[in-house]
Amino acid sequence: MALSQLFGELGNLEKLIIDVYTNDNFSGSPVESFKVLYNPNTYFIEYKNELDNNAPANAADSVGQFKSSRGKELKLDLLWDATSASYSGNSAFQSDIQKDKTVHKVIEKFIDTCFKIKDDTHQPNYLKIHWGELTFQGMLTAVKVTYTLFDNTGKPLRAKTDCTFTSYTSLVEQSNELQRSSPDLTHYRNVEGDSPLPMMTYNIYKTDRYYLEVAKANKLNNFRKLKQGQSISFPPIEK
Repeated sequence: MALSQLFGELGNLEKLIIDVYTNDNFSGSPVESFKVLYNPNTYFIEYKNELDNNAPANAADSVGQFKSSRGKELKLDLLWDATSASYSGNSAFQSDIQKDKTVHKVIEKFIDTCFKIKDDTHQPNYLKIHWGELTFQGMLTAVKVTYTLFDNTGKPLRAKTDCTFTSYTSLVEQSNELQRSSPDLTHYRNVEGDSPLPMMTYNIYKTDRYYLEVAKANKLNNFRKLKQGQSISFPPIEK
């Protein structure tokens, strides 16, 4: 990631932010926002597809039948430090740590807000994570806390939390996505660049064989010369 993406207009270091929502549409203002103490050095995004690997005992090796996409997971480590040895910047986390002189309470608050099941909704809160080009929405599904430094009374001064976030798409968004790709609905697309009509047709119907029907529906005299920004309708077609 380029340095220009890490620093704001005034030269301040941009911190990773976790916004907390109680609704699955991530609408309105977050009920709470956490700005991390230290940006992660790395983060991992894992994409998964689920396959049906049930095959006859004597079958040759082969890739299983595709069942569904399991979305993606974001894995990152968050560092916590009550010594202020290398921290710079402003954060509600840091204020609480300085007040309590321990990382234990702020980590408990983070887990309670972002991970634990809520009494009113019977599920964890929804989270939106953004930092630079990273935008991820989902739930915190696993967290492991490792305490690494203690004072002479045993209070933890430093810790690392290994966090796994699982992506989430609301039912409304899923429905909208299905409607956008439904062959039973009329779709509208604007011509971009030199996109030919057969290619645009393929993107809608997954075949280019219907481009003449599309040209007829749009009363195109010359489908080979489409205008930039021109709106093309792709109606339902009997296959």
